[in-house]
Amino acid sequence: MEDTEQRILDAALRVFASEGYTGATTRKIAEEANVAEVTLFRKFKSKENLLKEVLISNRTVFSSLEELFHIFQNEKDADLETELRILGKNIAKAMKDKKKDSKRRMFMFMLFEEGRRRPEVSEALLSFLQLNIKPLSEYFDLQIKNGKMRTINSRSAAITFVSYFVYTSLLREVFGDSLLGDYNEEIERFIDIFTKGILKDEEN
Repeated sequence: MEDTEQRILDAALRVFASEGYTGATTRKIAEEANVAEVTLFRKFKSKENLLKEVLISNRTVFSSLEELFHIFQNEKDADLETELRILGKNIAKAMKDKKKDSKRRMFMFMLFEEGRRRPEVSEALLSFLQLNIKPLSEYFDLQIKNGKMRTINSRSAAITFVSYFVYTSLLREVFGDSLLGDYNEEIERFIDIFTKGILKDEEN
């Protein structure tokens, strides 16, 4: 990617995050990128196309579960609880990446704030989330087939699993470790609840 295009994308991300999609004019983005507005239109055609490119180019701000799934062999004799513990720690580690924190916060703000009002943002956000939910959902389907999990909605389970790490990451950004305590201990507690449930054995 050309340096000019990357400057425009980085500037657009900052302006979208601070001004919202409606308030982010192409003129403001061009000024932030230190380029002529005509250059922006020549490379991206429209503000909507620019937003889509921002979403695509920043997908790597979140480590895709597809990338993390190389740790799974998906063998029938694999230990489900151990694999989920490893996956959870890898997700948590990715969410803690200090180099990506600022950009991730801006990106999440833009997606969720604008997704409520703009169909094009909502659609992009949905496809982004599905990219991360799909591999875990497929993994749960395999474990159900292998008899390691009871028959459940694998998509709901995947959303529950990922949502925990996204939410606790946001909590730590606001409160630090004062609310949740040690990272590894908290992950262990979550995996225990996720895999065993909350009912007593006789009730299960």
